[in-house]
Amino acid sequence: MRHFRRLLAALIGLLAAVAVAAPAPARPAAAVPPAVIPPVQYCDVRVTVQAQWANGYVVAVTVTNISAVPVTWYATLTLQPPGYIVQVWNVSVTTSGTSVRIWPPWNPVLLPGQSVSFGYTGSGQLALPTVICQPVTG
Repeated sequence: MRHFRRLLAALIGLLAAVAVAAPAPARPAAAVPPAVIPPVQYCDVRVTVQAQWANGYVVAVTVTNISAVPVTWYATLTLQPPGYIVQVWNVSVTTSGTSVRIWPPWNPVLLPGQSVSFGYTGSGQLALPTVICQPVTG
């Protein structure tokens, strides 16, 4: 019986040593959100409300290519009924309902560092443009 107790004590000691030396079971990896890559900014856009009155406004916009690649650009805006564009300068315009698309009537490519300015007079509630710049492809 004495040998049995020694053998049992040795076996328990051996199991305790293995348990301490054994690595802990791997925990499942925590879900890591995908990296958020900020969009590349190709243009700096400056919008100035030059004048505003009860039922109209004048907006001037300067678009500058701040990237190292040539870009094309256009602008969009949404009018609040019964608003409309009265006059534009240095751009062409198409409207469809309350949606307005503005683009340069000449070569729409801006080389790095180049700027273009345009403006419009509107009737109704103030409508500011969203300018989209994209690298030239192909």
